[in-house]
Amino acid sequence: MKCHFVDERLDFFAILGEKLGEEFTLEPADLEEREKLLSCDVLLTSLPSREDAEFSARFERLGKLVRNPGGIPVVAFLSTTDRQVVRLAWGAGAYDYFVETGSLEELRLVLRRAAQFYELQREVEQLRVSAARLTDFVTVVGTDEKMRAIYSFASKVAATDATVLISGETGTGKELLARAIHRTSPRAREPFVAVACSSLPETLIEAELFGHERGAFTGAGSARRGRFEAAERGTIFLDEIGELSPNTQVKLLRVLQERSFERLGSNQVRSMEARIVCATNRDLMELVKAGTFRADLYYRLNTIEVNLPPLRERRDDIMVLAYSFLQNYAERHRRPARRISAAALAAFQEYEWPGNIRELQNAIERAVVVCDGPEIRIEHLPSQFATWDMDLEDNSFDEEVRAFKRRLITRVLLAFDNNKLQAARSLKIARSSLHRLIDELEVSEPGTRDRNTAN
Repeated sequence: MKCHFVDERLDFFAILGEKLGEEFTLEPADLEEREKLLSCDVLLTSLPSREDAEFSARFERLGKLVRNPGGIPVVAFLSTTDRQVVRLAWGAGAYDYFVETGSLEELRLVLRRAAQFYELQREVEQLRVSAARLTDFVTVVGTDEKMRAIYSFASKVAATDATVLISGETGTGKELLARAIHRTSPRAREPFVAVACSSLPETLIEAELFGHERGAFTGAGSARRGRFEAAERGTIFLDEIGELSPNTQVKLLRVLQERSFERLGSNQVRSMEARIVCATNRDLMELVKAGTFRADLYYRLNTIEVNLPPLRERRDDIMVLAYSFLQNYAERHRRPARRISAAALAAFQEYEWPGNIRELQNAIERAVVVCDGPEIRIEHLPSQFATWDMDLEDNSFDEEVRAFKRRLITRVLLAFDNNKLQAARSLKIARSSLHRLIDELEVSEPGTRDRNTAN
């Protein structure tokens, strides 16, 4: 790991480099040496106590370093434990700090975390820049192993004219995937027309899909093209297809079978040349069994099915997506947020995300808007994260691990109604180990706190 320090104490950092070992290389640099500054993983500089005559000059230097064009994280070396100096360092944009009286192992941990953060930043930037070249699917599906398989499959499907059915929970990115399929297909230069079937009443959906002639019904003062006509030779995306009425299902089936339709109030047959991509958050086969969805229509739509897993089943994507959204919204809203605290990322990893990617996207946008500094912290997140301990932001690594274990055990005990045998099986540990962890971590078992309060 290459670390460059911008500091007058050459001897101090030379000795420090020797003590850190072969994993770390510490080299001096200058603010004017742009190329050298951008050729490392971490930048280091010192910040004295506020009473020191050099404090203002060193603080100004810190501010210049954190604005380096490469976005390289800066670690501030502090000669004091004054919390006000720590806040000033963070406020200036330092990724982290190290108090010089700390241990070498603590310093190694800080430097490794900063280097990992920079590596993640570079990966996100590479994904963003190469999104178009990688057929737009990277921005939709992320990097989770499940999603890479879906990306590979969908990229093959995109080159064909096959009807596609995309299934998955609300907010998993079904329309984004449909648009990516369209953009990477031979029809990319033609229109992409999206129809939200659940938002249109039955009395209007036929006119919306197929169009109408003048006088076809009350209020039809002029002829109007429907969505199938508007799509021309492009792609029509029918979202929440399971919400269509039986009558509309019959007409859609005819369109799929005959590749033609008529406007309402007209006998003129018009050809349908668009590709159809559908989406649903419901189990269509269950609807078929229940008699509310036509079996023949289901099999027509289900030529190719792509199932998008919920975000809670692709947790490897949470951090990548969060930083991608952070970059986009920080640029759009012109806000200073550039990173997410370790505690906030831990909260993201443990949260179940019932609203999936859309909920994560909204949470990041809110945090970007309300955050006035470079780092998004738990207090900037929506109310569903309010129960998280904000004191975690100032905890050491060991304290964060303990807090994580405590929350995990509490959550599992709640899920199994305090049945420790089932909870231990879910955690894949022995029941004796679970009892030991409950004692060591001082876990309040579900209901204990309420009973104590009542007494």
